[in-house]
Amino acid sequence: MRKYLLTLLFLSALSPLEAQKIKTLTPFEKINIRVPEPSDIVLHPDGNSFFIVSDNGYLFETDLKGNIIRKADYKGLDNEGVYADEHYVYAVEEFSRAIAVLDLKTLKLERRIYIPYSGGRNSGYEAMTFNKAKGKFLLFTEKNPIYLIELDPDFKEYNRIDISELSRDVSAATFYHDHLWILGDESMTLYKLDPNTYEKLAEWKLPIVNPEGMTFDRQGNLVILSDDMQTMYYFKNPEQ
Repeated sequence: MRKYLLTLLFLSALSPLEAQKIKTLTPFEKINIRVPEPSDIVLHPDGNSFFIVSDNGYLFETDLKGNIIRKADYKGLDNEGVYADEHYVYAVEEFSRAIAVLDLKTLKLERRIYIPYSGGRNSGYEAMTFNKAKGKFLLFTEKNPIYLIELDPDFKEYNRIDISELSRDVSAATFYHDHLWILGDESMTLYKLDPNTYEKLAEWKLPIVNPEGMTFDRQGNLVILSDDMQTMYYFKNPEQ
């Protein structure tokens, strides 16, 4: 009886996150795509297509099955992140530490914004999204360390937070259903964060080699891109 009571006491002391059994998600569909070395993906604001950037510096728009609809004339340097709002598509260049801002309708380059960072060439900006809870753009460095950098609407640095304890690296980020979601390539793990405190609320394992990009579609399905496999994976919403 004493052992039983001690076990109950231990379990009751665990936080909800500690008590969570980390599940491995299973894709219900996978699609080979023609975009070479896809490194990030974001849903078009109208919900009918995706924007995908590739390591070799190109930006594509595809349908929801990954078929290429159009390709921007713009060519960046080692594109690793992409985000889109009602007016622009933002392509993040790791090597040059720049955000390329392209017109959503024409995909013409409007301007480039340089955000200085002194880390290693291949440990620069890896992901970008917009935190609606705080009204800030978010930039993430990949690793060593992982910085979450808050930018105001004029892209001026507002805050810089070291979140290296969360994951071995960050390969993608998105804002969905009032929470921040980030993806770890090396740990093959999806994390759900509080958008105000950036504390981890939940995590799931992904059976995907080199998961580099992430978004949610209009139905709430999770979409993951594998760079090495050049494949798009669809998962049911992990919250369901």
